[in-house]
Amino acid sequence: MKNLRILCLLMLGLIVAFTSCEENDENDPTSECPELSFERDGGKLIANFEEINSLDVYEWFVNDQLVETESLEDQRDNTLDISEYEVGTYTICIKAETPDCPGGVEFCEDIVVGEDMEGCPELKFTKEGDYLIADFEGIDTLEFYAWQVTGETLGNEVIIENEGTNNQGDNKFSLNDLEEGTYTICLISESPTCTSAEYCEDITVDGDGQGSCPDLSIVSEGNVVTATISGTQDIDLFKWYVNNQLLAAEDLQVQGSIVTLDLSDYNLGSYEVCVKFNSNECSQGIEVCTTVQVTDNNNGGDDCPDLSFIEEGTLMFANFPGIDQLDVYEWFVDGVLVETETLQNQDRDDLLDLSSYNPGTYNVCIKAATNDCPNGTEYCASIVIPEPQSIDCSVFDVINYEDKIAIATSLSITDIDPSSVVWTIDGTVITPITPRVARLQDHVNQSGKYEICYKAVSQTCGNLEKCIEIDYQG
Repeated sequence: MKNLRILCLLMLGLIVAFTSCEENDENDPTSECPELSFERDGGKLIANFEEINSLDVYEWFVNDQLVETESLEDQRDNTLDISEYEVGTYTICIKAETPDCPGGVEFCEDIVVGEDMEGCPELKFTKEGDYLIADFEGIDTLEFYAWQVTGETLGNEVIIENEGTNNQGDNKFSLNDLEEGTYTICLISESPTCTSAEYCEDITVDGDGQGSCPDLSIVSEGNVVTATISGTQDIDLFKWYVNNQLLAAEDLQVQGSIVTLDLSDYNLGSYEVCVKFNSNECSQGIEVCTTVQVTDNNNGGDDCPDLSFIEEGTLMFANFPGIDQLDVYEWFVDGVLVETETLQNQDRDDLLDLSSYNPGTYNVCIKAATNDCPNGTEYCASIVIPEPQSIDCSVFDVINYEDKIAIATSLSITDIDPSSVVWTIDGTVITPITPRVARLQDHVNQSGKYEICYKAVSQTCGNLEKCIEIDYQG
Protein backbone atom coordinates (compact mmCIF):
# COMPACT_ATOMS: atom_id res chain seq x y z
CA MET A 1 0.00 0.00 0.00
CA LYS A 2 2.87 2.31 0.85
CA ASN A 3 4.53 1.63 -2.53
CA LEU A 4 1.28 2.43 -4.32
CA ARG A 5 1.05 5.80 -2.52
CA ILE A 6 4.65 6.65 -3.52
CA LEU A 7 3.90 5.72 -7.15
CA CYS A 8 0.83 7.97 -7.17
CA LEU A 9 2.86 10.88 -5.80
CA LEU A 10 5.48 10.38 -8.54
CA MET A 11 2.81 10.34 -11.26
CA LEU A 12 1.23 13.52 -9.84
CA GLY A 13 4.66 15.23 -9.90
CA LEU A 14 5.23 14.31 -13.55
CA ILE A 15 1.81 15.66 -14.53
CA VAL A 16 2.51 18.99 -12.75
CA ALA A 17 5.94 19.27 -14.34
CA PHE A 18 4.57 18.55 -17.84
CA THR A 19 1.77 21.09 -17.38
CA SER A 20 4.30 23.68 -16.20
CA CYS A 21 6.47 23.10 -19.29
CA GLU A 22 3.46 23.55 -21.59
CA GLU A 23 2.55 26.82 -19.87
CA ASN A 24 6.14 28.06 -20.15
CA ASP A 25 6.17 27.31 -23.89
CA GLU A 26 2.88 29.14 -24.42
CA ASN A 27 4.15 32.14 -22.44
CA ASP A 28 7.59 32.26 -24.09
CA PRO A 29 8.14 36.04 -24.45
CA THR A 30 10.25 35.60 -27.59
CA SER A 31 7.94 33.30 -29.57
CA GLU A 32 6.14 36.26 -31.23
CA CYS A 33 9.26 38.40 -31.76
CA PRO A 34 10.36 39.35 -35.30
CA GLU A 35 13.53 37.69 -36.60
CA LEU A 36 15.80 40.69 -37.25
CA SER A 37 18.79 40.70 -39.60
CA PHE A 38 20.94 42.97 -41.75
CA GLU A 39 23.57 42.52 -44.46
CA ARG A 40 26.62 44.51 -45.48
CA ASP A 41 27.04 46.16 -48.88
CA GLY A 42 30.29 48.11 -48.99
CA GLY A 43 30.06 51.03 -46.59
CA LYS A 44 26.41 50.45 -45.75
CA LEU A 45 24.49 48.02 -43.54
CA ILE A 46 21.04 47.20 -44.91
CA ALA A 47 18.25 45.76 -42.76
CA ASN A 48 16.57 42.99 -44.75
CA PHE A 49 14.45 40.82 -42.45
CA GLU A 50 11.13 39.31 -43.51
CA GLU A 51 8.78 41.41 -41.36
CA ILE A 52 10.50 44.75 -41.99
CA ASN A 53 7.56 46.33 -43.84
CA SER A 54 5.13 45.59 -40.99
CA LEU A 55 7.43 46.65 -38.14
CA ASP A 56 6.65 50.24 -37.10
CA VAL A 57 9.93 51.04 -35.33
CA TYR A 58 13.35 49.50 -34.80
CA GLU A 59 16.72 50.97 -33.78
CA TRP A 60 20.40 50.77 -34.72
CA PHE A 61 23.00 50.49 -31.93
CA VAL A 62 26.79 50.78 -32.28
CA ASN A 63 28.77 49.50 -29.29
CA ASP A 64 25.55 49.68 -27.20
CA GLN A 65 24.96 53.33 -28.17
CA LEU A 66 21.72 54.24 -29.97
CA VAL A 67 22.68 55.91 -33.28
CA GLU A 68 19.54 55.82 -35.40
CA THR A 69 15.82 55.10 -35.12
CA GLU A 70 13.98 53.70 -38.15
CA SER A 71 10.28 54.58 -38.20
CA LEU A 72 7.67 53.97 -40.91
CA GLU A 73 6.34 57.46 -40.25
CA ASP A 74 9.67 59.04 -41.25
CA GLN A 75 10.08 57.33 -44.66
CA ARG A 76 12.99 55.33 -43.26
CA ASP A 77 15.76 53.98 -45.50
CA ASN A 78 16.53 50.79 -43.48
CA THR A 79 20.23 51.59 -43.89
CA LEU A 80 23.12 52.47 -41.58
CA ASP A 81 26.02 54.26 -43.29
CA ILE A 82 29.39 53.25 -41.79
CA SER A 83 31.56 54.60 -44.62
CA GLU A 84 32.83 57.49 -42.44
CA TYR A 85 33.59 55.36 -39.36
CA GLU A 86 37.20 55.19 -38.18
CA VAL A 87 39.14 51.99 -38.78
CA GLY A 88 38.27 49.36 -36.18
CA THR A 89 35.80 46.66 -35.10
CA TYR A 90 32.28 47.63 -34.01
CA THR A 91 29.45 45.60 -32.46
CA ILE A 92 26.39 46.70 -34.42
CA CYS A 93 22.86 45.66 -33.47
CA ILE A 94 19.30 46.28 -34.55
CA LYS A 95 16.71 46.06 -31.79
CA ALA A 96 12.91 46.16 -31.68
CA GLU A 97 9.95 45.85 -29.33
CA THR A 98 6.34 45.11 -30.29
CA PRO A 99 3.10 44.48 -28.34
CA ASP A 100 3.67 40.75 -28.99
CA CYS A 101 7.35 41.06 -28.03
CA PRO A 102 7.40 43.38 -24.98
CA GLY A 103 10.79 42.09 -23.82
CA GLY A 104 12.40 43.12 -27.11
CA VAL A 105 14.65 41.25 -29.53
CA GLU A 106 17.96 42.08 -31.20
CA PHE A 107 20.33 40.93 -33.95
CA CYS A 108 24.05 41.79 -33.65
CA GLU A 109 27.23 41.35 -35.66
CA ASP A 110 30.84 42.45 -35.23
CA ILE A 111 31.66 44.63 -38.26
CA VAL A 112 35.24 45.41 -39.26
CA VAL A 113 35.76 48.81 -40.86
CA GLY A 114 38.99 48.82 -42.84
CA GLU A 115 41.07 51.58 -44.32
CA ASP A 116 39.07 51.27 -47.53
CA MET A 117 35.64 49.92 -48.38
CA GLU A 118 35.62 50.24 -52.13
CA GLY A 119 32.80 47.80 -52.76
CA CYS A 120 32.89 45.84 -56.00
CA PRO A 121 35.85 45.93 -58.40
CA GLU A 122 35.24 46.87 -62.04
CA LEU A 123 36.27 43.59 -63.61
CA LYS A 124 37.44 43.28 -67.22
CA PHE A 125 39.70 41.23 -69.44
CA THR A 126 41.25 41.44 -72.92
CA LYS A 127 42.16 38.76 -75.45
CA GLU A 128 45.81 38.31 -76.36
CA GLY A 129 46.39 35.42 -78.74
CA ASP A 130 45.22 32.18 -77.12
CA TYR A 131 44.83 33.79 -73.68
CA LEU A 132 42.35 36.04 -71.92
CA ILE A 133 44.17 38.47 -69.62
CA ALA A 134 42.48 39.99 -66.56
CA ASP A 135 43.66 43.60 -66.46
CA PHE A 136 41.38 45.59 -64.15
CA GLU A 137 42.37 48.15 -61.53
CA GLY A 138 43.17 46.64 -58.12
CA ILE A 139 43.88 43.16 -59.46
CA ASP A 140 47.11 42.91 -57.43
CA THR A 141 45.22 43.31 -54.13
CA LEU A 142 41.97 41.46 -54.88
CA GLU A 143 41.87 38.35 -52.69
CA PHE A 144 39.50 36.36 -54.91
CA TYR A 145 38.03 36.31 -58.39
CA ALA A 146 37.40 33.50 -60.85
CA TRP A 147 36.95 32.68 -64.52
CA GLN A 148 33.58 31.08 -65.34
CA VAL A 149 33.13 29.45 -68.77
CA THR A 150 29.88 28.13 -70.25
CA GLY A 151 28.95 27.15 -73.80
CA GLU A 152 26.99 24.71 -75.93
CA THR A 153 30.00 22.46 -76.50
CA LEU A 154 30.35 22.07 -72.72
CA GLY A 155 26.73 20.96 -72.23
CA ASN A 156 25.87 21.31 -68.54
CA GLU A 157 29.51 21.67 -67.52
CA VAL A 158 30.76 24.97 -66.12
CA ILE A 159 34.51 25.58 -66.05
CA ILE A 160 35.68 27.49 -62.99
CA GLU A 161 39.28 28.66 -62.54
CA ASN A 162 40.07 30.52 -59.32
CA GLU A 163 42.39 33.54 -59.26
CA GLY A 164 43.38 36.30 -56.85
CA THR A 165 45.98 36.74 -54.13
CA ASN A 166 44.45 33.89 -52.10
CA ASN A 167 44.88 31.47 -54.99
CA GLN A 168 48.19 32.83 -56.38
CA GLY A 169 46.73 32.80 -59.90
CA ASP A 170 48.41 34.08 -63.05
CA ASN A 171 45.53 36.45 -63.99
CA LYS A 172 44.99 34.74 -67.36
CA PHE A 173 42.85 32.00 -68.88
CA SER A 174 44.04 29.72 -71.71
CA LEU A 175 41.72 29.03 -74.66
CA ASN A 176 43.92 26.19 -75.95
CA ASP A 177 41.93 23.40 -74.29
CA LEU A 178 38.53 24.58 -75.56
CA GLU A 179 36.92 23.01 -78.61
CA GLU A 180 35.74 25.17 -81.51
CA GLY A 181 32.63 27.11 -80.62
CA THR A 182 31.34 30.22 -78.88
CA TYR A 183 31.65 30.51 -75.11
CA THR A 184 30.35 32.97 -72.54
CA ILE A 185 33.39 33.73 -70.41
CA CYS A 186 32.97 35.76 -67.23
CA LEU A 187 35.11 37.17 -64.46
CA ILE A 188 33.20 36.92 -61.17
CA SER A 189 34.13 38.14 -57.71
CA GLU A 190 32.70 38.60 -54.24
CA SER A 191 34.10 39.83 -50.94
CA PRO A 192 32.93 41.10 -47.53
CA THR A 193 32.28 44.53 -49.11
CA CYS A 194 30.88 43.28 -52.45
CA THR A 195 27.77 41.12 -52.83
CA SER A 196 28.85 40.12 -56.33
CA ALA A 197 30.61 41.52 -59.40
CA GLU A 198 30.62 40.12 -62.92
CA TYR A 199 32.05 40.97 -66.34
CA CYS A 200 31.26 38.73 -69.35
CA GLU A 201 32.08 38.50 -73.05
CA ASP A 202 31.19 35.99 -75.76
CA ILE A 203 34.46 34.52 -77.07
CA THR A 204 34.64 32.44 -80.26
CA VAL A 205 37.29 29.75 -80.52
CA ASP A 206 37.92 28.88 -84.20
CA GLY A 207 40.57 26.31 -85.10
CA ASP A 208 40.47 26.96 -88.87
CA GLY A 209 43.16 29.49 -89.60
CA GLN A 210 42.73 31.49 -86.39
CA GLY A 211 46.45 31.11 -85.82
CA SER A 212 47.02 33.12 -89.01
CA CYS A 213 45.17 36.10 -87.60
CA PRO A 214 47.09 38.84 -85.82
CA ASP A 215 46.67 39.43 -82.09
CA LEU A 216 44.54 42.47 -81.25
CA SER A 217 43.63 43.98 -77.91
CA ILE A 218 42.10 47.32 -76.99
CA VAL A 219 41.86 49.15 -73.70
CA SER A 220 40.19 52.42 -72.77
CA GLU A 221 41.36 54.91 -70.17
CA GLY A 222 39.29 58.03 -69.75
CA ASN A 223 38.33 59.26 -73.21
CA VAL A 224 41.23 57.51 -74.99
CA VAL A 225 41.11 54.07 -76.65
CA THR A 226 44.38 52.27 -77.44
CA ALA A 227 44.73 49.21 -79.69
CA THR A 228 47.84 46.99 -79.51
CA ILE A 229 48.45 44.93 -82.66
CA SER A 230 50.98 42.16 -83.23
CA GLY A 231 51.45 39.58 -85.97
CA THR A 232 51.03 41.88 -88.99
CA GLN A 233 52.50 45.01 -90.55
CA ASP A 234 49.26 45.89 -92.35
CA ILE A 235 48.03 48.36 -89.78
CA ASP A 236 45.97 50.16 -92.42
CA LEU A 237 43.78 47.05 -92.89
CA PHE A 238 42.31 47.55 -89.41
CA LYS A 239 39.00 49.40 -89.47
CA TRP A 240 37.83 51.54 -86.58
CA TYR A 241 34.16 52.17 -85.86
CA VAL A 242 32.41 54.42 -83.33
CA ASN A 243 28.76 53.46 -82.87
CA ASN A 244 29.02 51.53 -86.20
CA GLN A 245 30.35 54.60 -88.06
CA LEU A 246 33.63 53.98 -89.95
CA LEU A 247 36.41 56.43 -89.01
CA ALA A 248 38.85 58.03 -91.42
CA ALA A 249 42.57 57.34 -91.04
CA GLU A 250 43.26 60.94 -90.02
CA ASP A 251 41.14 60.43 -86.88
CA LEU A 252 43.72 57.95 -85.55
CA GLN A 253 47.22 58.28 -84.12
CA VAL A 254 49.53 55.46 -85.25
CA GLN A 255 52.85 54.78 -83.58
CA GLY A 256 54.37 51.48 -84.67
CA SER A 257 51.96 48.70 -83.69
CA ILE A 258 49.96 50.91 -81.32
CA VAL A 259 46.95 52.86 -82.60
CA THR A 260 45.17 55.48 -80.47
CA LEU A 261 41.76 57.14 -80.75
CA ASP A 262 40.95 60.20 -78.62
CA LEU A 263 37.23 60.85 -78.07
CA SER A 264 37.67 63.99 -75.96
CA ASP A 265 36.04 66.18 -78.65
CA TYR A 266 32.91 64.00 -78.77
CA ASN A 267 29.72 65.01 -77.00
CA LEU A 268 29.21 63.66 -73.49
CA GLY A 269 27.79 60.14 -73.52
CA SER A 270 28.53 56.49 -74.14
CA TYR A 271 30.17 55.20 -77.33
CA GLU A 272 30.89 51.70 -78.59
CA VAL A 273 34.34 51.57 -80.21
CA CYS A 274 35.17 48.52 -82.37
CA VAL A 275 38.30 47.48 -84.25
CA LYS A 276 37.87 44.94 -87.08
CA PHE A 277 40.32 43.08 -89.33
CA ASN A 278 40.26 40.44 -92.05
CA SER A 279 42.59 39.27 -94.81
CA ASN A 280 43.21 36.28 -97.07
CA GLU A 281 45.18 34.63 -94.25
CA CYS A 282 42.53 35.51 -91.66
CA SER A 283 39.36 34.94 -93.65
CA GLN A 284 37.07 34.65 -90.66
CA GLY A 285 38.25 38.03 -89.35
CA ILE A 286 38.63 39.36 -85.85
CA GLU A 287 36.77 42.06 -83.96
CA VAL A 288 37.27 43.63 -80.54
CA CYS A 289 34.96 46.24 -78.99
CA THR A 290 34.84 48.36 -75.86
CA THR A 291 32.44 50.93 -74.40
CA VAL A 292 33.80 54.41 -73.63
CA GLN A 293 32.15 56.98 -71.37
CA VAL A 294 33.01 60.50 -72.61
CA THR A 295 32.86 62.81 -69.59
CA ASP A 296 34.12 66.16 -68.45
CA ASN A 297 35.18 67.30 -64.99
CA ASN A 298 31.62 68.30 -64.12
CA ASN A 299 30.01 65.00 -65.03
CA GLY A 300 29.89 62.52 -62.20
CA GLY A 301 32.18 62.71 -59.17
CA ASP A 302 32.60 61.47 -55.63
CA ASP A 303 29.09 62.59 -54.65
CA CYS A 304 27.37 60.82 -57.54
CA PRO A 305 25.77 57.39 -57.13
CA ASP A 306 27.87 54.51 -58.47
CA LEU A 307 25.35 53.09 -60.94
CA SER A 308 25.51 49.59 -62.42
CA PHE A 309 23.32 46.75 -63.64
CA ILE A 310 23.61 42.99 -64.15
CA GLU A 311 22.73 41.33 -67.45
CA GLU A 312 20.85 38.03 -67.43
CA GLY A 313 19.81 37.15 -70.96
CA THR A 314 17.34 39.84 -72.04
CA LEU A 315 16.81 41.14 -68.49
CA MET A 316 18.87 44.00 -67.00
CA PHE A 317 18.80 44.19 -63.18
CA ALA A 318 19.86 47.50 -61.64
CA ASN A 319 22.26 46.62 -58.83
CA PHE A 320 24.27 49.27 -57.00
CA PRO A 321 24.81 50.56 -53.44
CA GLY A 322 22.09 52.95 -52.31
CA ILE A 323 19.55 51.91 -54.96
CA ASP A 324 16.77 51.90 -52.34
CA GLN A 325 17.54 55.52 -51.47
CA LEU A 326 17.83 56.88 -55.03
CA ASP A 327 14.53 58.64 -55.77
CA VAL A 328 14.73 58.52 -59.57
CA TYR A 329 16.90 57.03 -62.29
CA GLU A 330 16.25 56.27 -65.95
CA TRP A 331 16.89 53.52 -68.51
CA PHE A 332 18.08 54.45 -72.01
CA VAL A 333 18.49 52.21 -75.06
CA ASP A 334 20.61 53.64 -77.88
CA GLY A 335 20.15 57.10 -76.38
CA VAL A 336 16.35 56.89 -76.16
CA LEU A 337 14.60 57.08 -72.76
CA VAL A 338 12.57 53.87 -72.38
CA GLU A 339 11.74 53.66 -68.67
CA THR A 340 11.82 55.81 -65.53
CA GLU A 341 12.27 54.16 -62.12
CA THR A 342 10.93 56.22 -59.22
CA LEU A 343 10.41 55.39 -55.55
CA GLN A 344 7.01 57.08 -55.76
CA ASN A 345 5.83 54.39 -58.17
CA GLN A 346 4.72 51.19 -56.44
CA ASP A 347 5.50 49.25 -59.64
CA ARG A 348 9.22 50.12 -59.54
CA ASP A 349 11.01 46.84 -60.23
CA ASP A 350 14.58 48.02 -60.96
CA LEU A 351 14.77 45.96 -64.15
CA LEU A 352 14.60 46.47 -67.91
CA ASP A 353 13.21 43.72 -70.15
CA LEU A 354 14.61 43.62 -73.71
CA SER A 355 12.85 40.38 -74.71
CA SER A 356 10.68 42.26 -77.25
CA TYR A 357 13.72 43.76 -79.03
CA ASN A 358 14.97 42.39 -82.34
CA PRO A 359 18.33 40.56 -82.41
CA GLY A 360 21.25 42.99 -82.48
CA THR A 361 23.59 45.03 -80.29
CA TYR A 362 22.14 47.78 -78.11
CA ASN A 363 23.79 50.42 -75.94
CA VAL A 364 21.91 50.28 -72.62
CA CYS A 365 22.45 52.97 -69.98
CA ILE A 366 21.08 53.91 -66.58
CA LYS A 367 21.34 57.60 -65.70
CA ALA A 368 20.62 59.65 -62.59
CA ALA A 369 21.02 63.16 -61.21
CA THR A 370 20.74 64.17 -57.55
CA ASN A 371 21.16 67.33 -55.50
CA ASP A 372 24.75 66.29 -54.79
CA CYS A 373 25.30 65.26 -58.42
CA PRO A 374 23.46 67.98 -60.42
CA ASN A 375 25.21 67.25 -63.72
CA GLY A 376 24.26 63.58 -63.55
CA THR A 377 26.10 60.32 -63.95
CA GLU A 378 25.52 57.16 -65.96
CA TYR A 379 26.52 53.54 -66.44
CA CYS A 380 26.35 51.90 -69.88
CA ALA A 381 27.03 48.52 -71.44
CA SER A 382 26.68 46.98 -74.89
CA ILE A 383 23.99 44.29 -74.78
CA VAL A 384 23.77 41.65 -77.51
CA ILE A 385 20.34 40.17 -78.24
CA PRO A 386 21.20 36.96 -80.14
CA GLU A 387 19.27 35.34 -82.94
CA PRO A 388 16.54 33.02 -81.60
CA GLN A 389 17.80 29.50 -80.99
CA SER A 390 16.02 26.30 -80.18
CA ILE A 391 15.78 25.79 -76.42
CA ASP A 392 17.54 22.76 -74.97
CA CYS A 393 15.70 21.90 -71.76
CA SER A 394 18.53 19.61 -70.65
CA VAL A 395 20.85 22.61 -70.25
CA PHE A 396 19.76 23.31 -66.70
CA ASP A 397 21.56 22.81 -63.41
CA VAL A 398 22.30 24.43 -60.08
CA ILE A 399 25.98 24.60 -59.17
CA ASN A 400 27.76 25.24 -55.88
CA TYR A 401 30.36 27.95 -56.32
CA GLU A 402 33.01 28.25 -53.59
CA ASP A 403 30.51 26.97 -50.96
CA LYS A 404 28.98 30.44 -50.90
CA ILE A 405 27.06 31.05 -54.12
CA ALA A 406 24.58 28.86 -55.99
CA ILE A 407 24.05 29.63 -59.68
CA ALA A 408 21.18 28.36 -61.83
CA THR A 409 22.90 27.73 -65.17
CA SER A 410 19.82 28.18 -67.29
CA LEU A 411 20.67 31.19 -69.48
CA SER A 412 20.11 29.13 -72.63
CA ILE A 413 16.50 28.58 -71.52
CA THR A 414 15.41 32.05 -72.52
CA ASP A 415 11.71 31.87 -71.63
CA ILE A 416 11.96 31.48 -67.85
CA ASP A 417 9.44 33.72 -66.09
CA PRO A 418 11.48 35.74 -63.50
CA SER A 419 8.40 36.07 -61.27
CA SER A 420 8.19 32.27 -61.05
CA VAL A 421 11.71 31.85 -59.65
CA VAL A 422 11.80 30.64 -56.03
CA TRP A 423 14.99 29.97 -54.03
CA THR A 424 14.84 28.18 -50.68
CA ILE A 425 17.34 27.21 -48.00
CA ASP A 426 16.20 24.23 -45.93
CA GLY A 427 12.66 24.95 -47.12
CA THR A 428 12.70 28.67 -46.21
CA VAL A 429 12.15 31.06 -49.11
CA ILE A 430 14.99 33.57 -49.56
CA THR A 431 15.60 36.63 -51.73
CA PRO A 432 18.44 35.99 -54.22
CA ILE A 433 20.90 38.55 -55.61
CA THR A 434 19.25 38.07 -59.03
CA PRO A 435 16.83 35.36 -60.22
CA ARG A 436 19.86 33.30 -61.30
CA VAL A 437 22.25 33.85 -58.38
CA ALA A 438 21.72 33.29 -54.63
CA ARG A 439 24.40 33.78 -51.99
CA LEU A 440 24.24 31.41 -49.02
CA GLN A 441 26.15 33.61 -46.58
CA ASP A 442 23.49 36.34 -46.92
CA HIS A 443 20.99 34.06 -45.19
CA VAL A 444 22.90 31.83 -42.72
CA ASN A 445 25.36 32.79 -40.01
CA GLN A 446 26.78 29.48 -38.84
CA SER A 447 28.55 26.49 -40.33
CA GLY A 448 26.65 23.38 -41.33
CA LYS A 449 25.00 21.51 -44.16
CA TYR A 450 22.21 23.34 -45.98
CA GLU A 451 19.91 22.28 -48.81
CA ILE A 452 19.49 25.05 -51.37
CA CYS A 453 16.77 24.65 -54.00
CA TYR A 454 15.81 26.50 -57.17
CA LYS A 455 12.39 26.37 -58.83
CA ALA A 456 11.16 28.17 -61.95
CA VAL A 457 8.72 27.84 -64.82
CA SER A 458 9.68 27.86 -68.50
CA GLN A 459 7.03 28.10 -71.21
CA THR A 460 8.96 25.54 -73.25
CA CYS A 461 10.46 23.32 -70.55
CA GLY A 462 7.70 23.51 -67.95
CA ASN A 463 8.65 23.25 -64.27
CA LEU A 464 12.38 23.41 -63.54
CA GLU A 465 13.59 22.28 -60.14
CA LYS A 466 16.95 21.28 -58.66
CA CYS A 467 18.32 21.03 -55.11
CA ILE A 468 21.92 20.74 -53.95
CA GLU A 469 23.49 20.33 -50.53
CA ILE A 470 26.23 22.76 -49.46
CA ASP A 471 28.53 22.01 -46.54
CA TYR A 472 29.02 25.63 -45.49
CA GLN A 473 32.15 26.32 -43.43
CA GLY A 474 31.31 29.94 -42.63
